[in-house]
Amino acid sequence: MTTALRRALEAVCPDRVIDREHPRYDATRLLFNGMHDRRPRLIVLPSDREELRRVVPLARESGLPLAVRGAGHNIAGTAGVDDGVVLDLRLLDRVRIDPQRRTARVQGGANWAQFDASASRHGLAVTGGTFDTTGVGGLTLGGGIGHLMGRYGLSCDNVLTYSLVTADGDRLAVDAETEPELDWALRGAGHDFGIVDEFVFRLHPVTTVYGGTVAYPAHEMTRAVELFRRLGSEGPDELVCILLLERYGRAQDPAAVLSVCYSGTDPTCPGLLDKQLRSLEVLDWQVEERPYLSMQQLLGRLPYGLRHYWSARCTDELPDELIAALVERFQAGRRRGEFNDTVYLEAFGGAVRREAERPSAVGWRTARFNVTGMAIWEPAAADEEQIAWARSVARAAEPWGVFGDGYVNYVSDAGTDRAGTARAVRTYGERGYRRLAALKRRLDPDNVFRSTYSIDPAAIDPAAIDPAAVDPSAGE
Repeated sequence: MTTALRRALEAVCPDRVIDREHPRYDATRLLFNGMHDRRPRLIVLPSDREELRRVVPLARESGLPLAVRGAGHNIAGTAGVDDGVVLDLRLLDRVRIDPQRRTARVQGGANWAQFDASASRHGLAVTGGTFDTTGVGGLTLGGGIGHLMGRYGLSCDNVLTYSLVTADGDRLAVDAETEPELDWALRGAGHDFGIVDEFVFRLHPVTTVYGGTVAYPAHEMTRAVELFRRLGSEGPDELVCILLLERYGRAQDPAAVLSVCYSGTDPTCPGLLDKQLRSLEVLDWQVEERPYLSMQQLLGRLPYGLRHYWSARCTDELPDELIAALVERFQAGRRRGEFNDTVYLEAFGGAVRREAERPSAVGWRTARFNVTGMAIWEPAAADEEQIAWARSVARAAEPWGVFGDGYVNYVSDAGTDRAGTARAVRTYGERGYRRLAALKRRLDPDNVFRSTYSIDPAAIDPAAIDPAAVDPSAGE
């Protein structure tokens, strides 16, 4: 079967079907998260959207498991599949900017580095990944957190239209008028219904921002989290704050690193922000007026192949008790090298928490904070120890947790069984899950497309699941 399938795929994508004997096989199959060492039978790289449309039904009819890879940045490893077929979109990475209409037409294989570079040449931007090697498609279909979200909403809030290839190889033009239910699902739960081969985004005039990072020494860690809480709760819509409890700089000393990005126009805000940021002892200061593109590159880039386990919870508050627990969890981390155990906090405000112009499947929109245990390590380290540490951070936040697993882009394990269905119900809500399952039955009844939560069209009735009975720390 593999030989016949390869010939059929080669007829559409000549010299761009990679098998296990190919010299580029290992490099091509490599994912961002090295915990997922997927070994597909075939990797197919279409070079245009018509080739993609033609290879989808060929892959489906083979009966082999199918995975779709954009940038391969997915933490759960769903951009690869063992003993199946990967449709790799990396050659579909074109970004076209229309500066007059302030729109971007972006193919499904582009990443945010490509997007930001193209848009910034015209003084335009949209909310994008804080790590710019993240894929545009994967991030946006899961919601899309970024430095501009307080002012302009999530990435998905800025999509005007989608082009979706179904399991049958049909292409659907999707917007709020033509496909309102699918348009809703693609905004936050969009990985399970087909392949989005092109997005059209609304762009905004953004040239410079006031932002960067300020690092505080270990003895200021608790006060730094309290400062983050205050800025995240009381700051203007245009201010987005992220806090990392991590090991910092060449000496890898414990530190609280606060990232701030102010994209507004109030001339007094930078001075007021500086005053608050300097109210604690400063270890390192990198906050200044800078090009937005520089802000997007500030958190750096991680090489593909490191091992990752992220465990997150959205919360409505960040009380003193939780702050103390998070500082203790950071101190309990065992990793001391360049890649270490990080408590990663994001504050949501402004346009994120308001009702979006177009309805979305994002369930956690009204949450105030996102709390993530982010374990990153090299392959020689002990996996179970790192996983246990990341899960312990989520357990610490669980008493204040809302919306189940919250932001689905931070979920490390795909859920495809009863427990996965229960987690999806916790995250999207019972009504939301029913809507998603109904769409799945219409568009993909054979469950060809599976991602972090496979919305199984034949799944158990969500009403029969008690979400409270699901162990929140298991299978994250």
